[in-house]
Amino acid sequence: MENKRSHPREPARVKARLMVDDQSHDCVITNSSSMGVRLYLRVSVPTGKAVRIRIAGFGEYDATVVWCDGDETGLQFEHEPAEVVKLLAALAS
Repeated sequence: MENKRSHPREPARVKARLMVDDQSHDCVITNSSSMGVRLYLRVSVPTGKAVRIRIAGFGEYDATVVWCDGDETGLQFEHEPAEVVKLLAALAS
């Protein structure tokens, strides 16, 4: 099957913290693209919710939840693409 995604995904395994309102949750980034990340997260967050993800050693990034399915959640970044590209390069190394 051909991958028809407009933004290629890169596998990752990076620990992070997701801030939702006044709560913070441990999570793991399982893949990334220039548009966002897929997380393993043990809580459900509503689609459309504005969140912030903190990645140790890299900083904090504003994002929006675009999907949630069980323990997996998809985030879309709100930052400039050039800033996200730097993050992705660091995650891949």
